Amino acid sequence: MSLESDGGGGAGAKRRRVDEQGAQRKELEAAPVVRISALPDDLRRRILTRLPLKDAIRSGALAQGWRDLWKSRWADPTSCRAIHLLPGENPREVLETLESVPRRRLDRFSFVFENYKFRQPHLKRFFAYAAECRVEDLHVEVRGCNIGDGRPIFHLPLSSPLLAHLSLRNMTLFDMYYKGARPFYFLEPIHLHSINSGVKFSKVMALCPRLHTLDLRCCGCSRDNMLYGAEACTPLSLRRITLAVCNYGGIRLDLLPMPSLCSFRYSGRFSTSLFYLPKDATLTDLYICFSDREAIHQFFYYELDRALPDDLSGLTVLTICSNALKIASSLFNGRATPQWTKMNNLRSLRELQLLILGMEMDNLANIYLFLKACHCSNLERLFVQACSSRLPVMCPWRILLDN
Repeated sequence: MSLESDGGGGAGAKRRRVDEQGAQRKELEAAPVVRISALPDDLRRRILTRLPLKDAIRSGALAQGWRDLWKSRWADPTSCRAIHLLPGENPREVLETLESVPRRRLDRFSFVFENYKFRQPHLKRFFAYAAECRVEDLHVEVRGCNIGDGRPIFHLPLSSPLLAHLSLRNMTLFDMYYKGARPFYFLEPIHLHSINSGVKFSKVMALCPRLHTLDLRCCGCSRDNMLYGAEACTPLSLRRITLAVCNYGGIRLDLLPMPSLCSFRYSGRFSTSLFYLPKDATLTDLYICFSDREAIHQFFYYELDRALPDDLSGLTVLTICSNALKIASSLFNGRATPQWTKMNNLRSLRELQLLILGMEMDNLANIYLFLKACHCSNLERLFVQACSSRLPVMCPWRILLDN
């Protein structure tokens, strides 16, 4: 009786199945490398620009085509254009020279002007040029001059659809062309310095669904025009907010949905423009500096406790000024400690920076009381910045740590 070796259950069929499985496994293992290596060089360089340098160098192990590619990951100098319009220059001639160049994509467009001959129509032509070049990083700054009787006007909806980074200084945001405007899906950080606004900032945020960083400094806008009342338009990805010397009145951020907020930095007058943060915010970085020169009224002391989130146990870096320490010490002083429970548990705090705005003798006592009451058991670094020529600007206060 003979056995057929080429049957369905024979050794030949088994060997074929093993070979087919091995080939399929090799295809699956090689497929991701083949797909990513098939990308154009420009796209692969763009991927490398998103990586830290050491990780970009390690990418050479992916395949032969990735070796040494990290050395050319930075943008071509011709993809960045910077224009500085000086007082003696003719804006029309500069524009004609710029527009005579064939359009090509620009990574960054920086435009700084201090020229009294410059007018709003000229600025619109510059913005149109930047939009046609599909600029990703746009910086516009006015120095020492106005256009006509007011500041130059910036219209966000007329910008490049690929805009990813926006920086404006000494300008005006104006409510125009917002109806039916397209969203800016790539715009993530916005930096505004000395900006007046004729539009509710909620409309700006509504056009930026991926906005994660909002930096506002010296902006003279009312709360109604900027942050107040933007409940339905605040990007859920907003993670970092900076408000420095801004004249808003009460800043009610607690009315806005900010589930991702992890960093808040504030500098201003406590008595006139106090902030209120979302109660459920999980901050890891907090900066508070009150610039009030006169004594802060006792009425405002408990307002600071109300302004902070309910849980600060995840805070890792805290920067706080001596004015805020004075408020905290009054609340920590035995009788009022239950009113200041939010600061009683800073178990995750690793770094504490103290901004001493004066040389009063009470500051040392306030610092001691703050450290004693906050239970900073994992504190590793303590720095004190003293606003006096007699002391170094930044020095570790090791005596307090030792005690």
